[in-house]
Amino acid sequence: MKLVSFGPKGQEKPGVIHGDQVIDLVAANASVPTTVRRILEVGALGRVEAIVHKASTLPTKCFKRINNVRLGPPVTDPSKIICIGLNYKDHAEEQGKQVPDWPLTFAKAPSALIGDGDPIPLPPGVTQLDHEVELAVFVGRRGKNVSLAQAPQHVAGYSVFMDISARDVQYREKQFFRAKSFDGFGPLGPCLVTTDEVADPHDLAISLEVNGRQFQSSNTGSMTFKVFYLVHYLSHSMTLEAGDIIATGTPAGVGVFAIPPRFLKQGDALKATIESLGTLANPIV
Repeated sequence: MKLVSFGPKGQEKPGVIHGDQVIDLVAANASVPTTVRRILEVGALGRVEAIVHKASTLPTKCFKRINNVRLGPPVTDPSKIICIGLNYKDHAEEQGKQVPDWPLTFAKAPSALIGDGDPIPLPPGVTQLDHEVELAVFVGRRGKNVSLAQAPQHVAGYSVFMDISARDVQYREKQFFRAKSFDGFGPLGPCLVTTDEVADPHDLAISLEVNGRQFQSSNTGSMTFKVFYLVHYLSHSMTLEAGDIIATGTPAGVGVFAIPPRFLKQGDALKATIESLGTLANPIV
């Protein structure tokens, strides 16, 4: 299934993509929780699947043309976004660093999240706006000290994520959090693709274009620390909650390490694509 949160910002409702339409899950079944995060928390994916199976019997009020609705981030209110740094060897090499012996982690504020098509702001005073395309992993259920064998059971699905950074802020302040947490610095979507539709999360083409020119291109199989290991590893230091997002790192091709450096500017159009998960497109304004 492809779960979405659709509607105006701050008023998103849970839906599921059905052809070229979105099924309004709450309109289809009043017992369905009113957010995607809550659907994951209470284990209601089975109820969603049942709605999809009977889609032909649903009244027309339950359907919205996908082209006529805004798709917000699939999970609008995660308790945390955990990012992994230097998880692709070529990204480490382009900055003259070694791949770390253990996952390099940092946080991004959930308030940075925006959806497909939403504008990415160029904040006043920021001169080095940069892009990173990443595979996002959605935690499907609460877990602490999760074993490696159990880790797949704690993953609900995947999506496309862009980790936008103010590099000048990052290097001036010598930290990641604020530089990566400006409002709008976390495009996510267009949907949460459940695990049953992704045969192998470590064999997906991943790429990013700016104004139609490709700058990042790789395969998720090039990640050093794989999805299920990350769930296992992170759960031994913090409780992972349903709806939490793990951003698994980016391949080479980011602007700050280009020769000469290349930064985003007003009017640029970003397009991030991951095989089987779709394309996330956002303009810089």
